[in-house]
This record gives sequence, structure tokens and C-alpha cells, in this order.
Amino acid sequence: MQSDHDGFRTAVGFETKSYNFFMRTTIYPKVARRLELLSWNKEYYTLDGMLYEQRGLDETGKYATYANWISVAIEHENDSSRAHEKMNKLQSFNAPLKVLITYAADGAASEALLRQYENLIKASDVFNDIATLRQQLVILGTPKTVREWRYYAYENDGFVLMLPN
Repeated sequence: MQSDHDGFRTAVGFETKSYNFFMRTTIYPKVARRLELLSWNKEYYTLDGMLYEQRGLDETGKYATYANWISVAIEHENDSSRAHEKMNKLQSFNAPLKVLITYAADGAASEALLRQYENLIKASDVFNDIATLRQQLVILGTPKTVREWRYYAYENDGFVLMLPN
């Protein structure tokens, strides 16, 4: 993904439609191949991005306009003050992995956002199994420069920073 860094930095400044097109045609397919999944190339039930394993078939055996299940549900929000709406939306989908991409300065601002997302997840965890049966990932980029990324995985006690290998 490092090779697409400059293209991504440019795309973040695009209007929403152009950004989503770039992500759906460039980034998500590469991530999908790496995960041995397929990437949906347009909005899928209001999701900004969606990776899947199998496409559905209609009664004639032709590919249908839906996937059998969502493997990865992805939402992106440029404005971190509105990203909680996207996190809330992600909770409506039953997927093994839900990913929110947004931007926040490191430190107190990031911590406040993560606490807000934790509260949303906990409030929607009807069966008390999100931390064990599904995964939530928050990817925070640095505002404007998008030079640095921080990855947070949701666990029983809240979000934990994932350290690079």
C-alpha cells in the first residue's frame, strides 16, 4: 500500500464521490486480494466499501446483485467530529470485520474519539460478543498531511493500539 500513498493523500482532498471511486477502484481491490477476498466496486447497502468472499447467484445460476455475506464492512469520514455516525452505522452490519477510517491528531483528540466509539459499540452489543466473535478496527490518519497512520483494534476493555510488525 506504500506505493499508493501519494495517490491516497491526493484522493483524501477530493470530494466524497471522487474519493470513494479512488478507494473502490484502487485501494480496496488491493486489500481484498491480499486478504484473498473480492471487493465490491460501488456502494453496497450504503457502505463506503465492502469486501466479500462469494457473490450470490440468482435462480438461473447467474451472478446476482449481492454478495452472500459481508466479510469486511468499511466506512470513511474526513470529518472526525462526524465519524461517530459512521461507527454507529457500522454496528448495523453483521460482518466479521468492521473498519472505520478517519483523521485525528495524536493524543487527547484521538483518545476522546476512541472512547466515543467504544461507547457506541458497547451500546449496540446486544449479545455481548462483539469483542470475541467480530472485530472492529479504527484507522486514524493525521489530518491534512495523512503521513502517519495509527491502527486500533477493539477488545473487551476498549480500543488497543496495534503496533507495526
